[in-house]
Amino acid sequence: MEQSIQQVLAKYNKPLFAFSNYQQNNWLQLILMFREIAMRFKKVFLGFFILGLAATSPLAQAKDVASRSIDDIRACMRVNVYDRGSLRDFQIKAVDQEGKSNTVKVKVFWKPAKSSKDVRITLQVIKPETLAGTAYLLTRSKDEEQLYLYLSAIRRVKSVIGSEMTQKLFGSDFTFADIKQVQGLILDGNVQRVADQQISGRPVYVLETQTDKEQTGYRMVRSYVDHESCVLFKSELFSEGETPHKTMEADVSTLLEVDPWWLILSYRMTDHLTGTHTDLALSEFYIHERLPESLFTPDGFYKNRE
Repeated sequence: MEQSIQQVLAKYNKPLFAFSNYQQNNWLQLILMFREIAMRFKKVFLGFFILGLAATSPLAQAKDVASRSIDDIRACMRVNVYDRGSLRDFQIKAVDQEGKSNTVKVKVFWKPAKSSKDVRITLQVIKPETLAGTAYLLTRSKDEEQLYLYLSAIRRVKSVIGSEMTQKLFGSDFTFADIKQVQGLILDGNVQRVADQQISGRPVYVLETQTDKEQTGYRMVRSYVDHESCVLFKSELFSEGETPHKTMEADVSTLLEVDPWWLILSYRMTDHLTGTHTDLALSEFYIHERLPESLFTPDGFYKNRE
């Protein structure tokens, strides 16, 4: 994890010499003291060396963030996705045309593959009891994307293919493709950058992605990504024509920095065709370095993990 220079110094900001604790005639104590001094200087040097590498990275050197390429923006967004593993607790509240609501609580696990940056996401339903135990597993490599569904009622894993991937989750306005965007992933397709805009007074990149409609449910997705944090602020999802079918918007007031990551705590998805909307709220957030591999396999993704 990156640390600021102040954090590195504070960690080792202790008196280097404390002669009162040592007996001058005790050579062993003196040897131990100088060994401790050497170790502290070594750690401080390593700390500054690591910070120096971070400061000279391509993204850090790009003082003018407005000039970033599409690959730069994607790389910056990926920093917020984490290279290790994570767990997010989401509450999904769907509201219909009459104002009636239905709430589902889920856990979303993320972990990159060991030997690559391939995507692996597991979603487990916690509440309500009627859906508890239902789980999804998404795996994606350069060649293909695979989605598995575990239905607790019949205790069986099903491979989800084609248009089934675009179905709404738990009666909400979110599909699994939309959940990927919440995780900070731009959908696959032909991407081009258009003129920057502003959201809530903050400059944002605007990326237009021509996607495979059979796989995503959309022909084109327009994404608005914050310059500073590289967090997705808004997504317009086009099925047909030039008017968005759905719009996902972040509550920018919930933008949170957990150094060195950024995240949004609340999104709203609005379906302009049905007149419904769904609020997605992040209640808990954890970084896990040792999520079990079994949690991202067809044989184990549905097994409960508290």
